[in-house]
Amino acid sequence: MRTKTLKCSSVLDHICNELDTKISSRKCQEIRRHLARCPNCTAYLDSLKKTIRLYATYPHPHVPAKNRKKLLAVLKLSE
Repeated sequence: MRTKTLKCSSVLDHICNELDTKISSRKCQEIRRHLARCPNCTAYLDSLKKTIRLYATYPHPHVPAKNRKKLLAVLKLSE
C-alpha cells in the first residue's frame, strides 16, 4: 500500500489553517509526517511559532483610527 505524501507547498498552505485544528485530525497527521522529514518546512513552522510568541510579548501600539483604516484597506481586511 502506497502512502500519500504531501508536497512542501501543500504543507505551507495548510500550516496556518491547521494550527487551531484538533491535533488528531487527518490533515495534522499528514503535516506532522511531512515535517518529520522536511527540514525546510520545519524551519518555516519554527519561524512562524517564534514570530507569534514574540508578537504576544509586545504591548499593542496605539494606532490612530485614520492610519488603522488605511492599513486595513491595504491588507484588504475589515474591522
